Amino acid sequence: MNHQIYQWGNPHNPSLVFLHGLGSSGLAFGELAAYLSEYHVISFDLPGHGYRTALEEEEGYLPSNLIKLIEEIIGTNLKSKPFYLIGHSFGADLAIHFGSKYPQQLKGMVLLDGGYMSGKDLGITLEKELKDVASFCENVRFPSWEEFFKSEKEELARWSEELEVASKAQVKEQNGEIRLTLSPFTAQAMIKGMNVEPVDQVVGMIKCPTLLLHATVPAELGTKRKNCIQKLQVKIEHLDVESIEGAGHDIFRDVPEIVAERLNFSCKV
Repeated sequence: MNHQIYQWGNPHNPSLVFLHGLGSSGLAFGELAAYLSEYHVISFDLPGHGYRTALEEEEGYLPSNLIKLIEEIIGTNLKSKPFYLIGHSFGADLAIHFGSKYPQQLKGMVLLDGGYMSGKDLGITLEKELKDVASFCENVRFPSWEEFFKSEKEELARWSEELEVASKAQVKEQNGEIRLTLSPFTAQAMIKGMNVEPVDQVVGMIKCPTLLLHATVPAELGTKRKNCIQKLQVKIEHLDVESIEGAGHDIFRDVPEIVAERLNFSCKV
């Protein structure tokens, strides 16, 4: 399996293309792919994530530029084959941008708790969002791989080879510490880019069937979720919405079997 681009299943099966969220990597979908045996699953690292080199200029992280890279990767690996596009969190925002620009091969789209609610909707200013993400990138540090994996295992009720591979792809060893691969520069550039080119500008151009699977945890965001979903329903004509009870923002990692069940139903073989 090539670092930066990852594939599971038979390439002759219908293809699902996954876009990961901020700070994650294409390997995050390895466990979910095991539940999608009837499909060809493909994912990849965005710049500055996983094993892909970061970009040097902020402009490269504008959604309009990132989707050019995504289109190139998809074209190289799928040629003219139709596919479904599935994005998680920030990846769902990119999926909407992609679908508005390159709808030709797109059979449908699934948004995994993303593409419908921004920091602004949560009452968070851009300045605070940039400050918080930089602090997060700088402060996530572990003295050893053992301590890092211990922390990862404590967050989940299960552990597997796929989860270990996905966790390892998010970090690197630097000056004797285990630190996030995601740098403050990359994180801030992506957030700035989505602020300059917000999803609201392009979401009305989505014409393909779209499914939003959204989290229900934490429950106190319920009203804000509802309001944001209602706005999305006005803008996307063919939109289905399903809540996944007991799932948090990392919805595909919390309940991979349920997410796979919804994908199997929505992405018709």
